[in-house]
Amino acid sequence: MKRIAHVVLLILSASAANSQDAATITLRARAWLDTLTSPSFHGRGYVNDGQRIASDWIAKQFGRMGLQPVKQDFFEPFQFNVNTFPDSVIVSIDGKRLVPGIDFLVDPASGKADGTFGIVHITHKDLNGPERRNMTMGVLSGKAACVHWPETKNADSLRLFRKWEEDLMHYGPVLKPGSKLTWSVAQEAMPHPLIEVASNALTDSSAVLELHVQNKLLVRNPARNVLGMVKGKGKKWVVVGAHYDHLGRMGPDALFPGANDNASGTAMMLSLAEHYTQKKNKPKHNLLFVAFAGEEAGLVGSEWCAVDRPIDWADVRMMINLDILGTGDDGIMVVNATAQQKAFDQLVAINGSKGYLKEVKARGPACNSDHCPFVQRGVPAIFIYTLGGVAYYHDVLDRSETLPLTEFADLRALLRDYINAVK
Repeated sequence: MKRIAHVVLLILSASAANSQDAATITLRARAWLDTLTSPSFHGRGYVNDGQRIASDWIAKQFGRMGLQPVKQDFFEPFQFNVNTFPDSVIVSIDGKRLVPGIDFLVDPASGKADGTFGIVHITHKDLNGPERRNMTMGVLSGKAACVHWPETKNADSLRLFRKWEEDLMHYGPVLKPGSKLTWSVAQEAMPHPLIEVASNALTDSSAVLELHVQNKLLVRNPARNVLGMVKGKGKKWVVVGAHYDHLGRMGPDALFPGANDNASGTAMMLSLAEHYTQKKNKPKHNLLFVAFAGEEAGLVGSEWCAVDRPIDWADVRMMINLDILGTGDDGIMVVNATAQQKAFDQLVAINGSKGYLKEVKARGPACNSDHCPFVQRGVPAIFIYTLGGVAYYHDVLDRSETLPLTEFADLRALLRDYINAVK
């Protein structure tokens, strides 16, 4: 009985230790998440230099942990154009002032507008055919167009509607009703703005628009990837990447913190880096950790990294891209799993034996995050994101305090075991 009791005590002690480790890992991730999403980082965007503040902070974490720079320092600089809105964006419809980020968003490719405009409501029928289109454009002179498109998921129709919106932005301000307001980043600016308005704030009878939008197109805006490495026992490489940039600010009044997208992935990358910089955890392969800039602007940072070749990509055994890792209630999705079947099977096998996550699901190739430029150059790569839980995305509600980090520690353990298993 004493022997059985001793074994049970050991099992309980090990379980308690593992739980304590998991709690510590999650607590540490939460602290990083709180920092990355704090107002002082300005949404890690381009207003108030949020991207530079974030890259400086990540480089300091790399240095503190003991990662080595790949070149002379931790930075990989590049440039790209980006459209920004540093001043307050003011929108009123029929005398009611709308709340930025909640009631409306300014299209990221918007230009300037300042004044009061009558609203002309138009449908796709008003732009179909040259004669009807010319009549519509005549009516729109000096006014704002409010477009009402039919609901559709057809890609060709959606592209056509977007082209019409861009055409209208050459003539004057454009209004567009929307149900889910999600923002993004543009590398260009149109002559006039497009304002997407929550459907409850814009009706078919809305008549007057008061508008103040001042954009600033930053030409050759400086940006930086942050790279650090851990020397392994061999000569091959595993790359772990996550983009740290987000959308930033739409004026001083709307902050997009980007907790799930992608402070969570950045925290996971930092957690893994911290693990492997400990002497007892020396990896089998060299590890390159990359915090990408410019993902939200069109994978600009990862494209530059792939072109710049800080290491020989032929020596890379696997590139793991981490993006949107703040939940996990329903497991994870592995993008490019069908092209990297062996890697996917390894993840499934490890998860099956350890019981880390509810499920590891497979998805085919998709150029939807920073793994894509590497895949296009023949580098084996997968992209992992979590499933279930909160669904805030590219909006002002994607905050640290609402992100549960449900399976953060278990996913970290799975990634650790997989990195150790890569041949």
